[in-house]
Amino acid sequence: MTPVLRWIKSHLVVVICAVVIVVVPLVAWYVSSGMSAELRDQLQQTASKVKELDRFKSTTVALQVPGGNPISVQGVVNPRLLEAYEKAVSTIGTQAEIVHAAGLARNQTLNGRVRGADDILPGHFPAPSSKPEYEEMPFLLHERLVEAYQSLLSDVRAGVPPQVDDVAERLSRRRDVFVSGARKDAVDELDEDETVAMQKELTAARLNIYRSHVLGEDGTTPISFYASPAVLPIPPQPTNVMPLGEMFEWQWQFWVTEDLLHAFATANGDEEVIGGPMKRLLSMSIAPLDADLAAAGSSGGSSGFGGGAPGMGSPGGNAPGRNRGGNGSGGATAQNSSGSGPSDPGDAQIDASAAAAIDKSRSITGRTSNSVYDVRVVDCTIVVATRGLPAVIDAIAAQNFMTVLDVQLQPANAFAAAADGFIYGIEPVATVKLRIETIWLREWTANAMPGDLREALGIKSTPKTTPGKAG
Repeated sequence: MTPVLRWIKSHLVVVICAVVIVVVPLVAWYVSSGMSAELRDQLQQTASKVKELDRFKSTTVALQVPGGNPISVQGVVNPRLLEAYEKAVSTIGTQAEIVHAAGLARNQTLNGRVRGADDILPGHFPAPSSKPEYEEMPFLLHERLVEAYQSLLSDVRAGVPPQVDDVAERLSRRRDVFVSGARKDAVDELDEDETVAMQKELTAARLNIYRSHVLGEDGTTPISFYASPAVLPIPPQPTNVMPLGEMFEWQWQFWVTEDLLHAFATANGDEEVIGGPMKRLLSMSIAPLDADLAAAGSSGGSSGFGGGAPGMGSPGGNAPGRNRGGNGSGGATAQNSSGSGPSDPGDAQIDASAAAAIDKSRSITGRTSNSVYDVRVVDCTIVVATRGLPAVIDAIAAQNFMTVLDVQLQPANAFAAAADGFIYGIEPVATVKLRIETIWLREWTANAMPGDLREALGIKSTPKTTPGKAG
């Protein structure tokens, strides 16, 4: 055995420790080098993912909102975000349906009465059931309309001063009592002082008659505001058969009128004309529809919906009709080929979700008739208490979908009005010309419209199937 081996054997522990001291660092260095490379790879992958998350975090996502503009959200799309979005969209959709149903009911209903095809003359719109009914329809509808307007005036407590003859008779009796009390046989026998006293007494008596009439102290219904049938758009007595569309326009104008008159009544509340802001309706006119309506076949009657839009402050009623019809199509529209009268056009096709274009050049609202609703413009002239004008405008805005587009006013002469029997009270009053926009949703009006009017307005229909026939 060599000396080296003998020394190693005799110092084995020392040799082992020396080997460990030398080898372990080398092995550790080698292992750590491999681990560092793997760790670096992992860290690089993690950093890459973090950068990707940062990029997604700064990404803008457009979330669609039903009935509105998209909402831009910046962040990472994840299941929780999608769940919250679906929940929000569902809530918005439900709320939109509730608002839509409420708006439709508001537009169609007045004081609990649901308006529609049978509102004035049941069983005749969108088409009468027979030719005899169609030929009789203009006269019967006009009669019912006159009754409806009279009832409307009564419902809103609108009235007029007492008849001149009645007032004159009562003042005549009062004059006779005065002459008798002065121990004279005739008015000519009164001296100057007695004549002046009699005139003052008769003037006071006359004003008291008008005041008592307004307050209902003479046994009549108290008057909320002054209005007479003469200032309402009541059509003239027909003389022959007319297009169904023109007769439907009569009914439509009644709907517009009753909304406006109920707004005036609401402005005054329980007050009579003396204490309320609304005093008198001087005139009212409804602009005609912008549509071409064909003439009524062989009837020879007028056609169309009237002349151009009336100016503000025009007399009550509408402009006289003018022929808008073409040639040949009128008979087919108003009367079918069998000669049995107009046919039922079926259900109107209305997409309530369609977008309505806005044109600010037309008015302050920009609304015009479209596939969702029709715009009917009303010009009226009224007398109001000057400081009560905002209350009247607010009442109009609260009554259905109506917007005041234009206001023109000038002072009114209450004394001159009193000479004619119109008692306005002690507040200063003004004559006001209003232009009012009214909105009518086709979801309910279109199904009541006859076929010729739907065609003129571009409304499509789903024809009803004939029993025993397909389609």
